[in-house]
Amino acid sequence: MSHRFSIPFLSPLLVLVATGSLLAMESNSRQEKSVLGREVRVRWALSDGRPGPVQTVATVVKTPSEWLRQLGKERYEVLRNQGTEPAFCGNLVDHHDSGIYFCAGCDLPLFTSVFKFNSKTGWPSFFKPFAKENVWERSDTNHGMVRTEILCARCGGHLGHVFPDGPPPTGLRYCLNSQALVFRAYSEIPIK
Repeated sequence: MSHRFSIPFLSPLLVLVATGSLLAMESNSRQEKSVLGREVRVRWALSDGRPGPVQTVATVVKTPSEWLRQLGKERYEVLRNQGTEPAFCGNLVDHHDSGIYFCAGCDLPLFTSVFKFNSKTGWPSFFKPFAKENVWERSDTNHGMVRTEILCARCGGHLGHVFPDGPPPTGLRYCLNSQALVFRAYSEIPIK
């Protein structure tokens, strides 16, 4: 199963963006400094698309303005502000090519087409991550409900949520935002 623990550097960060400019930011600089140089264990993709051995890598830490420049407004809203794209609007909902879905923030392989299924919910859905190390989970009590949020292990980007109503063999439904992902066919996978 995926890791279950809080990612302290994400919780205090609130950013308000209007017309592309940073208006306000609330953060705890002590917590932000504590993640600089922090390492996580992840798996990269092998040339055949399978997960490689576990490797230790540094987390990706950027300022809100750096993330905004890199991601653009829509991806920033999803990955850094826990936004959700409207149902049936993402470009990867009806996507059926073979390959791997990478984090749009840090290029970590997150999900594979082998584990994708049509959940009829309006968001790309998978019954299992590419590698359990690459996706973290934490409790999300926003919007008056308790859900399990899923995040990229390398950059802490918000990906979506996981629910216990998926198909066999896991019974899980990883419900993702298309904006959080970049798809690459197996022939285009960067080998680390």
